[in-house]
Amino acid sequence: ELPAVVKMALTSKDSFGSTPLDYLCKNALREGMHTTRWMIRNILEERLPFLGLDQWKQELLEAEERVRSAADTRTMSDGVGYLVDKLGRLELLEALSLLEMVLWRIKLLEKENKNKMMVEGDAKKARTDRESCRVQSGISIVVANVLPFLGKQ
Repeated sequence: ELPAVVKMALTSKDSFGSTPLDYLCKNALREGMHTTRWMIRNILEERLPFLGLDQWKQELLEAEERVRSAADTRTMSDGVGYLVDKLGRLELLEALSLLEMVLWRIKLLEKENKNKMMVEGDAKKARTDRESCRVQSGISIVVANVLPFLGKQ
């Protein structure tokens, strides 16, 4: 795992809007291309386990393979850009999915506590309550207010 200070250094941008990884991709020397491939592998090894869908993981691994097989710096740079952008978008989707599940769970617990005080209803009503809890969890309000702080994705 990369130390936090290294992660910060790798993602910080200079006055031209470029990151160290951008410059590394432009390095036509064999060592530069090798180091780029190594960095991408480490980034993915650290971040892939947090993605829930296997399809997303597969897409990223295929993109990594295109970076690994790139014969020139331009192709590698484009592939790295795509990979980093795609990983960021998928991580945002994963975070929003988890946020939705947490809010849904909170609403279910609220309903459950309310129902304990009332006489238990039939199973069909309980299922409807589950579905209504998801709709009434407030995710649309939260997401609308959270997304502007996350930047354009």
